[in-house]
Parts: sequence; C-alpha cells; structure tokens
Amino acid sequence: RWRMADVFGRPEDFFAASLRKMAGERLLGLNAIRSNPAIVAHSLTGTVDQGMTGEGLFTSFRELKPGTVDAVFDGWAPLRWCLFVEPVHFYRGESVHLQAVLANEDQLTPGEYPAHLQIFGPNNEKVWERSTKVRIAAPGSRPEPPFVLPVLSEAVVIDSPSGKYRFVTSFDQGAAPLGDEVFFHVGDRVEQPLVTGDVVLWGEDPTLAKWLVERGVTVRTF
Repeated sequence: RWRMADVFGRPEDFFAASLRKMAGERLLGLNAIRSNPAIVAHSLTGTVDQGMTGEGLFTSFRELKPGTVDAVFDGWAPLRWCLFVEPVHFYRGESVHLQAVLANEDQLTPGEYPAHLQIFGPNNEKVWERSTKVRIAAPGSRPEPPFVLPVLSEAVVIDSPSGKYRFVTSFDQGAAPLGDEVFFHVGDRVEQPLVTGDVVLWGEDPTLAKWLVERGVTVRTF
C-alpha cells in the first residue's frame, strides 16, 4: 500500500515541496493572463496565506515562498513569451498542441523579428523546430497594435523516447523576452508495467471501466 513516507521522508518535506510548487502554479496562471488579449488588468489580492487556502506569495508567518520572486519577476516582464503545451503528459506517437504567444508592452520597436521555436528531448536532442517572423506595427497604427501577439498554434506528433521534454522559443536577433521555456513529459506504453491483480472500481464510471478492460486489466465492481 502506498504511504506518504514512501515519497517524503518526513512531514516537513511534504510542506516544503508544497510551498515550492506554488511558484510554478502562479507562473502558469500569469501565462494565461498575459496571453489573453481581452484582459487589460489584474489585481493580485492574495499576497499572504489566509486560513487554510495557501494562496499567498508568502506564508502566514510573512516568509516568502521559494521561487516566488522569480515567478512574479518572470510573469510580469514587459516582454515575455507565454508558452503552452496541452496535454502536459501524453504517450509516444500521440499529438500535442503547442501554443506560443508574445506579450509585448511597447518594448519592441516597429519591424520584423525572426523567431525560432524548438522542442528538445530528454538528452537535449532536437525533435522539432519551426521558424517564423513576428511583425511589430508602428505606434499610432490603426487598428491599435495589441499587447498580445499570437505566434504559433500547432498540433505536433511526438514519436520519440519517453522522458522530460522542453518547448523553447527565441528571437534570432533584436529581442530577448523572458518565459522562453516550458516542460512536458512523454510516456511509452511499451515501458508501462503490467497490472497483474484485479482493479476494484468504486462508483459508476463506464468510460473508465471500458478503458481498463481495453488495456487488459481485470475490473471488479466495489
């Protein structure tokens, strides 16, 4: 039977890991905000943990959580990439949707900026790349130049070994935004262990039962 002690040596380690996780989750939320052209402002009200919510940038003891300053600095950079990978974990040979958006608060001068988008595998091997150009309109143009510029939205099939992958972006010249890297994971069904025992299904979930049976798992109803 799985125990928390199998993952964390002591309760303090669990709480420390929870505090560290906040920075990544906050950065994900800031990505969504910065990449949305319909959002013109954001009020960060939860600066400190309240009750049992754990929503703050710092704890109830007024101690900054690990990675907090880095996440906020990155998330609110005037020029930054907002990168998304959906899903963040899938199996080899399946399709993943990549999205790259540039948040530009009047940081770039008018012109064309050559951009490079790449995916690197577990051993830093390049498995995909795309080149494009981002056009920045002159001030006073009509319609008014937006703060949010969609750069890429594409489905890509990854048929490479399992492991941790990086989706990265950069400009070849003229600009150096933050937020240029996001991670995702690829699994391989061949490497998955066989389930030798029965699985007890608690509740009515025909979709899950069908999924298990199709993969050779014996299912019993609770």
